[in-house]
Amino acid sequence: MNMDKTSVEAPAHHAAEAGPEPTQAPGFGPAPAAPASSTASVVPVLAPGHVVHVAQTVPKEVRVGAGARFVAYLLNLLLMVVTLGVGWLVWAMVTWSTDAANPGQKLMGLTVVKKDTGARLTWGDMFVRNFLLGGVVLGFLSGITLTIAAWVNLFKIFGSEKQNLVDSMAGSVVVRRAA
Repeated sequence: MNMDKTSVEAPAHHAAEAGPEPTQAPGFGPAPAAPASSTASVVPVLAPGHVVHVAQTVPKEVRVGAGARFVAYLLNLLLMVVTLGVGWLVWAMVTWSTDAANPGQKLMGLTVVKKDTGARLTWGDMFVRNFLLGGVVLGFLSGITLTIAAWVNLFKIFGSEKQNLVDSMAGSVVVRRAA
């Protein structure tokens, strides 16, 4: 009895005659459902045995460049000074969960989304992105590299991806909020 793969598998031209693709691959559970995000563009891809849904990335044309991000940064600085930091921090905690943006970005009509799906970041994602990656990690890297990391963070926004260093680490991009 020959047990090699060629004797078990049917030729490719017989698979097309067999009928529609099964909704469940044997032994692998139900076929994957489409992502719930309405902003992601999902493209079905046929794989042997089941359909795989691949989300496309956020197009570079809808990403916000350095100018709007700089104005949002200046607004954040102004709000921090006016509210002595406390009011800004409370407002940031609220806007992270409701708008996926910091207060300056909210005033500018911007939001932060995941680069690969286009879904808005959750409060936890915003905390990791802004506090841990932006504050702790970037602050530490800037300190030990004598602010080289801060300059890389600044000039990376002008690249084709329109992401700063924190966005790259978090897998996020900044876009204009949909009306």
